Amino acid sequence: MDHISRVAQRPRVVVSRLRRHYLTRHYHPRNSSSPSSSSLISPSLLRPAPLLRTRAAPTTTTTNLPISSTLSSLRTPARYASTMAEPQFSEGINPEQARPGLRALQTEGWALDEDGQGVKKTFYFRSYFKAVSFVNVIASQSSTKKHHPTMTVRIGSVDIHWTTHHPRGLSAKDLEMAQHCDEAAELMGAVEQGQGKKCAPGRD
Repeated sequence: MDHISRVAQRPRVVVSRLRRHYLTRHYHPRNSSSPSSSSLISPSLLRPAPLLRTRAAPTTTTTNLPISSTLSSLRTPARYASTMAEPQFSEGINPEQARPGLRALQTEGWALDEDGQGVKKTFYFRSYFKAVSFVNVIASQSSTKKHHPTMTVRIGSVDIHWTTHHPRGLSAKDLEMAQHCDEAAELMGAVEQGQGKKCAPGRD
């Protein structure tokens, strides 16, 4: 009977030893050097808490753009649309061959129009007479080439717009005549924008 009772008590001894071993290594009371009976922790409380499965929040991709750049893109004036347009060449024109000539004109102040189907530029002169003389030179060359621009004459400036109507778009003739305008303007003494003649109040 004694042997049987000792065997029956072994599980309790093992559990008691394991409990003391755990508390000695992992539990450190604040105010005493050894654990007291009141500070014993139930084995059920030592079990790790079950993991809770939570649904991950959907990830969103945001682009942090400066507010100033966003507002500036919304407030782009219409007069800058010509610099943003893509060239629309006439039918039969090879864009790869025409682009170098177009880029050369753009370095001289020419810009694409709003539709990208023509080029335009404003020339400035010190007098109204020089502005009209410049128009006459362009008109003479246009008659020879049978290709005419739209010109607006002011007291000290001339707006010129070249485009091709048949077939519609930007053609080699437009680029050639635009270059001729630069040469004629140099001969007629064209000046910078701020140096052109302006309207002045008349004298009594």
